[in-house]
Parts: sequence; C-alpha cells; structure tokens
Amino acid sequence: MASERSDETKDTENTKSSSMKLILTVALTVLLAGGGGFFAYTKFFKKDTDAHAQAKGSEPVIQEVETFLVNLSDPGGKRYLKLTMKARLSGKELQEEFVSRTFEIRDAIIMLLSSKEFQEIAKPEDKATLKQEIIFQLNRLVKKGQVQDIYFTEFLVQ
Repeated sequence: MASERSDETKDTENTKSSSMKLILTVALTVLLAGGGGFFAYTKFFKKDTDAHAQAKGSEPVIQEVETFLVNLSDPGGKRYLKLTMKARLSGKELQEEFVSRTFEIRDAIIMLLSSKEFQEIAKPEDKATLKQEIIFQLNRLVKKGQVQDIYFTEFLVQ
C-alpha cells in the first residue's frame, strides 16, 4: 500500500510538473510575441508617424490657375479646349514660386494642351492621363516643392 501511494504521489507530481511546464511555455510564448509586436510597431510604424508630423508642418495649399483656351491639334483645327483647374501644392513656398513664375507655368501647360487631339482627351481615363502629364510638366519647372495634384474645375471641348 505504501508503494501504491508513492506511485500516486509521483504521478501527481509529474502531472503538476507537466502542467507547470505548459503554463511557463505559454507565458513565455505570449511574452515573446508581445515583445516582437512592440518591436515591429516601433520599428515600422513610428517612421510613418514622423513623416506625417513633418508633412503636417507644411500643409498643402490649393492654388487656382487661370482659365486656358487653346486650339486642339485636330486636323482642320476646328476644336478648342477650355480648361480651368486648381493645383494642390506642397506648401506656401511653392505657392509663392507658382505665382511669381505664372508665365512659365502657363506656357508649359498651353504647349501641352495645344499638342493634344480630341481623341486623346475624350475619355475619362484620357483626362486622368492629362492630369498626370500636367503634374509632370509642372514638377519639372518648380524648385521649392512639388505639385501634388491637379483638379479640373472646368473642362470643355468644342
């Protein structure tokens, strides 16, 4: 009988020991996963927050651009484009440059628009392409920032 009790005691101690090992393993796994998650968060997401704080310092500015009225390069030359737009600029410095260099900016846009045929600007996806071309041309000209987007407020082809 004494040997049976000692066997039961050993079994109980073994199960207690196994359950303790299991609890420690689970706790260690949770701790390591939490530490890894914290590391990943601070390593990868902190940079985004810093970049956002820097961008917040220079708020985008919307600059209206005077209306353009240009002949399209269609055969026969009977079509024209009337375009009014606004530009989202990266900051006040660029807005000042934009205003002081209006003649260069207008010239670049007029040259681009007048080189287009009706078929090149007729569809919505063509207008999106035209926006990207205008942004590209403007960013080549400016030095104190970046043109982030263009918004067409009037687009008339006749």
